Amino acid sequence: MVYKEEEPLEHDRELIKHVVNEMEAAFNRHDADALDSHFTQNATWVNVMGEKLSGWDEINKVHKIVLTGPLLNSYSKYTVDSISFINSNVAVVHVRQYSTTSDGKRIGGGQESIAIYVMVKEMKVWRLAAGQNTLLKSVQLDIVS
Repeated sequence: MVYKEEEPLEHDRELIKHVVNEMEAAFNRHDADALDSHFTQNATWVNVMGEKLSGWDEINKVHKIVLTGPLLNSYSKYTVDSISFINSNVAVVHVRQYSTTSDGKRIGGGQESIAIYVMVKEMKVWRLAAGQNTLLKSVQLDIVS
């Protein structure tokens, strides 16, 4: 059941979008600490490789390795597709990520993914408590008539 409140939660929507923008900027700076500052201490994350990471320390350790190693020359644009509130302190957020050049131009045929973030509001601050990032692949369908 999706939370319904008489007054729109537009302020919270904007705060969540701001968090996503900060995560994008941190990813593009390859700054694991800044990226992970938006995770709760007991967060769970499943990355595009299907690897489950539990807790801030493990998430941060892996992000430090990949952002200074295999993803050192990777850049992305994050776009919020949707935000649904479960209650006033929990939101489900769908985020699309597109490969870009270092100056933010989208790379045609580049890697794309969609992530689901379960975000919680702790002391008026939105943080990611759980999420999964999934690579998107182009699918060729053979239609048989």
